[in-house]
Amino acid sequence: MDAPRVALLGYGEVGRVLAAGLAGKVPLRVYDPAYPPGDAEGFALVARNADAVREADVVIAVTTGADSRTAGAESRPHLRPGVLYADLSTGAPGDKRQLAELLEPVGAAVVDGAIMAPVPLRGLATPILASGPEAERFAAFAGGLGMSVTPIGGAPGDAAARKLLRSVLVKGLSALVIEAQRAAGEAGLGEWFWGHLVETVTSADEEFVVRLLKGAAQHGVRRVHEMEAATRMLESLGVPHTMTRATTVALDEVTRTGVPPIPS
Repeated sequence: MDAPRVALLGYGEVGRVLAAGLAGKVPLRVYDPAYPPGDAEGFALVARNADAVREADVVIAVTTGADSRTAGAESRPHLRPGVLYADLSTGAPGDKRQLAELLEPVGAAVVDGAIMAPVPLRGLATPILASGPEAERFAAFAGGLGMSVTPIGGAPGDAAARKLLRSVLVKGLSALVIEAQRAAGEAGLGEWFWGHLVETVTSADEEFVVRLLKGAAQHGVRRVHEMEAATRMLESLGVPHTMTRATTVALDEVTRTGVPPIPS
C-alpha cells in the first residue's frame, strides 16, 4: 500500500521542524509563499498552493493564524474528496469553525489541531490536541509517523478553546512576571524578588490555586486597595503597570460578581 501523500502549508519555525521530521516517511510537498520552489532533503518546496495540495491525502496547515483562512481558501478548489485537512494554526474557536464551514462542502475532513508546547523543544513529538469528527483518523495517521496527537472528539474549535484557555493563564503569567521583575529591578530588589518568584511558582499546588480564588472572594475590597497602592508604586518607579492595573480592575469586578466555581 502506497504511503499517504502529504502537503505541508507553511515553512516557518513549526513548518521546518515538521518537514524535517516527516521527510523520507511520506511523499511530502511543502508550500510557503515566502520560500522559492526547489528540492530539499526528502521533500519538495513547490511554487503554488495547488501544487502541494492537489494530490494530497493529508494536508497539514501550520500557517500563522492570520493566514489560516487564506490558506484554506486557496486550497479549496484543489482538495480531493475525503482529504484530511488538519489546521494546526493558532486561532479562535470561531476561526476554526469557519474554516470547517469553508472546506467541508468540498468533501474535506477538517481537523482542528492545537499545538500545546514549543515545537523546537520536542520536534515531531510535540503534544497536539485534535478535535473534529475525523480527529481519531488524523491521530492514527500522525501517530504512525512519530507525532503525538491526542484526539478529543467534538468539533473544530474545541481543541483551539483548550489551547487559548491555557494561553490566558501561561501568557498572562508571563506578562505578570515581566512587569513584576522589571519593577523589582527598578526598586533595587531584583535579586530578592527573583528568589521569591521562583519559590512561589515551584511550590504551588492545588491548595495554593484554591487560595487564589477563595482569597479574592473573601478579601476582595482589601486586595483592590493593595493593588491600587502597587500601581502607585510602579508609577513612582517609572515602570509601565498594565498588568497591575488590570489586576486591580479584575479584583474590583470580583467584589460584585464573585469568583468562578472550583471544580470538584
